[in-house]
Amino acid sequence: MSTIPEGNFTIVNNETGRAVRVRLGRTSDVSDHKEGTKYLQYVTGKPTLELGEADNSPATVWWHNGSEQIVSHAVGEYQNIGDHCVWLHASTEREMDDLFDTNRAFTNRLDDMPADLRDRLAPLIPAEWPTIQERRRAERDSQPWIQAREKGRAGAEAELEAWAAEDNPPSATDLTVLRAYRLGIAEETGLTLAEMKELSQMSDYEQQRMMRTYSPAKQEALRKGIDKQMMEVVERLERDPRAHQVRVRASNLLPEILERRAAAQAATPHNNLHAWHSQCAYRKVTGGAIRFTSPHYETDEDQRIAAALDTYLEAAAKEGIVPPVIAADSTTRVHGCGAIRYTGATYGWTYDGTYIYGADSKTVPSEQTYWTDADGYLVGRPKGGKGQTWSIVKWTPTPRPGTDVSEAALTGLFGPIGNMLGI
Repeated sequence: MSTIPEGNFTIVNNETGRAVRVRLGRTSDVSDHKEGTKYLQYVTGKPTLELGEADNSPATVWWHNGSEQIVSHAVGEYQNIGDHCVWLHASTEREMDDLFDTNRAFTNRLDDMPADLRDRLAPLIPAEWPTIQERRRAERDSQPWIQAREKGRAGAEAELEAWAAEDNPPSATDLTVLRAYRLGIAEETGLTLAEMKELSQMSDYEQQRMMRTYSPAKQEALRKGIDKQMMEVVERLERDPRAHQVRVRASNLLPEILERRAAAQAATPHNNLHAWHSQCAYRKVTGGAIRFTSPHYETDEDQRIAAALDTYLEAAAKEGIVPPVIAADSTTRVHGCGAIRYTGATYGWTYDGTYIYGADSKTVPSEQTYWTDADGYLVGRPKGGKGQTWSIVKWTPTPRPGTDVSEAALTGLFGPIGNMLGI
């Protein structure tokens, strides 16, 4: 019988002292101000599951829902992307997902190295790296699909501002849902209203067949299930008698918003060190070649950067900073609570006061699911080994002075919505 407490709690390994926590999606602060309103932009990236400091922060907080899922408090509270919970994968069918998580986990470990070590390794990064990054960003931003995506994002902003200018605008909740829908279409990570309607009338088998015709991003969206609330809100707003004048107003606002976003992005400092660590992780985890000029041939620049990456990785390894070794283990990540469970994956958990393991064995045998702290990474292993005992304790927030504005930024709310909610 599960002894997981009601409400919010923390999960700490008894042997290592590390807490189960999330790293929220990376935030690029390209905020803009106009007429007293702050427009928070670009606040999304997939959250990452990790083990780290038991600092009692919101990142370490979880709750248990009626589906036996262990759900992140921080993702639901600050990222505005729906509830995310701990998933475990034991199937080789999802090797690429596991590989991507390994890559990202190693990038995070490099980013988190102690400041003194970071300073000692800094001379190993070529002086030309910032220039290379600036060139790559310019090349990327000039791509037609990038420009089309940015126009779609700006269009979503324009539509929300146009609705907010109405005498009796839609609720903040409706505008948030509308924004999520438009951004999903712009970024090709969400389903259109027509697709949602069509899929909602299909059987599970027919949906699975249809899924094969979609891009990987749309397949991921479908695994989360059809968002009935989104369908209802978008249909209602599109039928609203004011919809036509809102579209006209949004079209007039679009050039200004594109300029505003471009200026804000140009003023945003770039994290070249994170980009370097990301390349290090790619190089180490995948063994991939470095191709900055052409995917078909290696240049002298590529050879210099590859050699520098290898030198940096060797120095980091001497300090114990290496990728996780999880080839024989079940991997974990945070993923949407509404996603469809499939063979080789599970998201239901029980806690017997000592061990955390799969609440059923329908998709993954329970003996492969015992939560284990493996050198700072959460994996699933058979029962009986180091790093498998856990304490789940009711969370009491640490008192702190004032309001952390950065937490409000993490909600992803901006512009008229943020203003309406007092952000």
